[in-house]
Amino acid sequence: MRGARLAPCLPLLLLAACWAGRADGHGVHPLSRIAIHRARVALDASAAVRASPKLLGSRGEDTAWVTVEFKIPRASDGDWIGVFSPSNFNASTCPGSHGSGPGPAICSAPIKYQFANYSSVYNRSGTGALKFQLINQRQDFSFGFFTGGLSNPALVAVSNRIVFANPKAPVYPRLALGKTWNEMTVTWTSGYGISEAHPFVEWGMKGSHPVHAPADTVTFGRESLCGEPARSVGWRDPGFIHTAFLKNLSPEKEYYYKIGHTLHDGKVVWGKPKSFRAPPYPGQKSLQRVVIFGDMGKVNMCLPATIYSGYNCRIHFTYAKCVLQIIIILRKRVLEN
Repeated sequence: MRGARLAPCLPLLLLAACWAGRADGHGVHPLSRIAIHRARVALDASAAVRASPKLLGSRGEDTAWVTVEFKIPRASDGDWIGVFSPSNFNASTCPGSHGSGPGPAICSAPIKYQFANYSSVYNRSGTGALKFQLINQRQDFSFGFFTGGLSNPALVAVSNRIVFANPKAPVYPRLALGKTWNEMTVTWTSGYGISEAHPFVEWGMKGSHPVHAPADTVTFGRESLCGEPARSVGWRDPGFIHTAFLKNLSPEKEYYYKIGHTLHDGKVVWGKPKSFRAPPYPGQKSLQRVVIFGDMGKVNMCLPATIYSGYNCRIHFTYAKCVLQIIIILRKRVLEN
């Protein structure tokens, strides 16, 4: 009887245990170790960095791998390659920076980095190559080659510009249940403001005539944030966030949808087609599966041999394993009952 009373609480207890086990793998985020506000520009003609391919997403992809090749006469363990977006990150002062000093020499913090010596031949030859995975974030990219470690970085070379075929493309649709049981919310991000294009979702059941649901558009600016470093080296334009509501869904039916933007010339820029199954009618007998994620993180899962090894990879895999264990236990209990 005691076990029966405890059963509904079991998922929460397991999740708490997982979270406790996760804590020992959680340290200082690698990106926060970079003292970008101390960085100086010391361009060296004998150092070089090059990225390829220059054009990404030519077939509509919103993620791509980039190869970065680099060289320097005297290699050091503290040398590193940083990814910057937008590509023009070198500025004498940063907007939003206050105080009597000139401000940071580099106006943007990197969105990711790797140490140059992750390329196995770098320490011996002073040359190397690394791979970075980039996602479409509405801006172009470039790579900075730094010496001096993370605490005293010196920029010695800057790569060519890398860009997605359509940086403004609508990407990353997210679903959430609406205010009523038969409503679904679709939210996505793009580089199109309401003065440039009309956002909408085309949706319907397979075989039926699709309909369009208009979307609201919001954003925020640098001035909306409290202060530095969010307003200075930490600032990155969020683009535009669009939200549409799909209403009057039929219970447990599968729906197909596609996000899009109609430009002023009538051309439509489409996102990738997606689908979902509508919720059951309230009170209807049905099997519900729930997966709980506390924090998805902001890095890849997982790049081999990168600075995230032992940090986010360890966290993600530990947490995913715990969630999987919870699902297995719950399924076992359903089958037993």
